[in-house]
Amino acid sequence: MGAFIFFMLDLFLTLLLMSVVFPLPVSDTGTVRYRTLPIMTYVLILINSLIFLGLQAPNLIAATQAEQFGQFEPFIQALQAYVDQIWTYGYRDVFLRSGESIGAFATFTSMFMHSDLNHLLGNMVYLWAFGRRIEDACGPWRYLLFYLLAGMIANMGSEILNPANSDIPSIGASGAIAGIMGAYLILFPGARVNCLWILGSVIRLPIAAIRGKDLWSWTIPIPSFILLIYFAVENAIPSFEVMQQGDDLGGVNTLAHLAGFLACLLVLLFVRKDLFNRFIAGRSL
Repeated sequence: MGAFIFFMLDLFLTLLLMSVVFPLPVSDTGTVRYRTLPIMTYVLILINSLIFLGLQAPNLIAATQAEQFGQFEPFIQALQAYVDQIWTYGYRDVFLRSGESIGAFATFTSMFMHSDLNHLLGNMVYLWAFGRRIEDACGPWRYLLFYLLAGMIANMGSEILNPANSDIPSIGASGAIAGIMGAYLILFPGARVNCLWILGSVIRLPIAAIRGKDLWSWTIPIPSFILLIYFAVENAIPSFEVMQQGDDLGGVNTLAHLAGFLACLLVLLFVRKDLFNRFIAGRSL
């Protein structure tokens, strides 16, 4: 019980830290046209979480505990097992070019691997905030196909656009989620998104006092196009630098984010027929 409470407290503090300066989207505020249960979004969050907690987290926990108790060999063994998982199931260009390890299947498995709990939590929060409405617009199975296609395009695009031909494995659902975010910008540019934003809540205090509203609000509604265009620009600038100069992709793979975001155009192949007709006619979805 104590471990669970500590885990939940750690998640809460992580969310707060992620939202101090930049708004963290947590929920769509618009009226969903089709009031369907976003079962596939739930399934994707569950699968990503279970793979991390069941496959990767045990090695990370074992390595951390061994380091704390000064157990050198167990630390090296646990850390090596964790690294081996990433190098086996993460996406590497050599898997496609040379057919090594699991080959092209790595474009799929890498989407369900995460480096640590913060990496997983950040991705799942964005998937929750934007994925449900895209699933509602496409239907669960077409939404799943679009999600997987965007993730694979993100992986392969990050290697194709990088002249350095980096062999550093790429992991995480962020490329697929970038495709979801881009699709949201195309289909629902006028929607507003509730964001956890500590700085914004502080700035709001005098305005709320003048208007006689509740002084404190944990979430701030922000137009989605502001968040999504900022995301695109934030990833495009370093991506262009990598494309021009060539560099190993360490840390945040902005090229994968950019490639996934550009894959958003494919959502029009998966959206419900009546919504597609409304979109073509220029009417609000």
